[in-house]
Amino acid sequence: MGEEREMKLWPRLKRKIRNTRFSRKLFAAFFLTSSITLIPLGIYSYYQAHNNLLDKEKQSVKEQIWQANTMLNSQIAQSQTVISSLLYNSEMMQCLNTENISYYQQYLMFENSMEPTIESIVSSHSNILLVKIYTDNETLKGHSRYLYDLEGLPEYDKSSGRMLLRYKVSDGRLTAVCQYPPQGTGVTNVLYIEFRISESLGLMLAGEKQLILADGSGHIIFESPGMQGYADYGHAETYQEVRLDGEKYILFVNDIPETGWKSLCFVPERKMEINDPSILKATLLVLILAVFLCLLMSWLLCLWLLGPLEGLRSHIRRVEEGDFSIEVTSEAEDEIGQLTNAFGAMIKKLNILVNEVYRSQIIQKEAEFKMLQAQLNPHFLYNTLSFINWSAIRAGEMEIAKISRDISAFYRTALNSGKATTTIEEELLNAQSYINIQLALHNNSFDAVCEIEESCKPCQVICNILQPLIENALEHGIDKKRDGRGLLRILIKKDGEELLLAVTDNGQGFAAEEGNQAVNQAVNQESKGYGLKNVNDRIRIFYGEDYGIEIRSKAGEDTRIQIRIPYSFPAQKVLF
Repeated sequence: MGEEREMKLWPRLKRKIRNTRFSRKLFAAFFLTSSITLIPLGIYSYYQAHNNLLDKEKQSVKEQIWQANTMLNSQIAQSQTVISSLLYNSEMMQCLNTENISYYQQYLMFENSMEPTIESIVSSHSNILLVKIYTDNETLKGHSRYLYDLEGLPEYDKSSGRMLLRYKVSDGRLTAVCQYPPQGTGVTNVLYIEFRISESLGLMLAGEKQLILADGSGHIIFESPGMQGYADYGHAETYQEVRLDGEKYILFVNDIPETGWKSLCFVPERKMEINDPSILKATLLVLILAVFLCLLMSWLLCLWLLGPLEGLRSHIRRVEEGDFSIEVTSEAEDEIGQLTNAFGAMIKKLNILVNEVYRSQIIQKEAEFKMLQAQLNPHFLYNTLSFINWSAIRAGEMEIAKISRDISAFYRTALNSGKATTTIEEELLNAQSYINIQLALHNNSFDAVCEIEESCKPCQVICNILQPLIENALEHGIDKKRDGRGLLRILIKKDGEELLLAVTDNGQGFAAEEGNQAVNQAVNQESKGYGLKNVNDRIRIFYGEDYGIEIRSKAGEDTRIQIRIPYSFPAQKVLF
């Protein structure tokens, strides 16, 4: 079921994409092409900024550790100075040498020489916490508060031989132990000193850091709890990543020149993570700005590229509506410019062909009309109608005589001796003759009124333009009237710079929508005769496209068909 939905969804999606406007597809293509590169660029920028801050953080931590290491190196240097001043002090050596010296003399030496020397050194170095001298000489014990039994020395082993200078760090203290004097072969006296190094050690251990201090031989002087698993001291490097007990550390390595030690400071990687939201905000802000610029540039590019196409599209619509008079050209030499110029050339050729066909049809109609005129022998027709007229008068049939005269006048004015134009007066005589014939055929069931300005009678018009209008008014107006008497009104007058010819009937009329449809059918429908279309076509050819037939109507009232043509005579209204 799900697969069937997907199969149906995909064709619908393709059809929707295919039917989407080309401008939208082009805009989407520009936007996607430009914005898709922003994603890796944004990710790269974010991680680049993150790595830069991480490097700065590593450098900052390295400098802090280096400062703490420098401080520790300075404190060790001071401790070595203190140790040297005690180990190589001649008075101290004499005090510890009890051979050939009385007990009282030992006491004086300790009282006047040893204790003041030690106290002087301790008071001048604030980081000294404790000074002790362990000895195995029973005669020296108790002479000074600095003298202790050698057996009480922590981690002392008689079988260990010589006790060279060694250090140990614990609880923020640096402990130095060395046999006294240092050149002796046996351990009889031991100098024991404790120094305060909590400040420098605290800096190295701050922030959950771990520390290992090792001497040049790889012996551990100090190590933080849990660091027993690391033993690769010789190959350790700064910024090295180390995993201990499942946690990742960044290792910082420094040397302590005074002792030849090496400090290895382990910083938890989680403590160096950069979670600064400003980086993400700045990256997102730049991406949003870049997306906005992509939208703007895509829109401008679409306007620039599709502008000529939109112009060509509007020209095509005008041609579809029947306007072949437009001029379509382009100065561009690209494909769109070539297409526009080709379309413009096609319109010119099409316009020429349409006019030729249009004129050929009118010429054909005129030829047919002239052929009809030629087929009718006017003299024979007039003589026959004249005979019918006199015969009707002799027989007392005056109505028949009148109809024969009207027919004779109608054909005489309609044929117009083969001429294309006539006067308003002659055209009106043709219309009156046609109306008289229709009155006879309709048993005088309607009235006809004609209003014409006298100055309009000499005006030249193309012949046979009123009769089709009157015929249309009778057929579609008065003949379909169900109640009341029909009224046909003809109006000819000057209207501004134009001549107005109007035929009005009081038939049923029609609504506006029906009126538009009636106009289109009457003016545009093909006809074999000489109806409204023929009249409209001949007017446009003779006077131009701005002139032609207009139809106005109101439902239930009347219908008016009118023609406007150029006029250049003064007007004076005459009613008859």
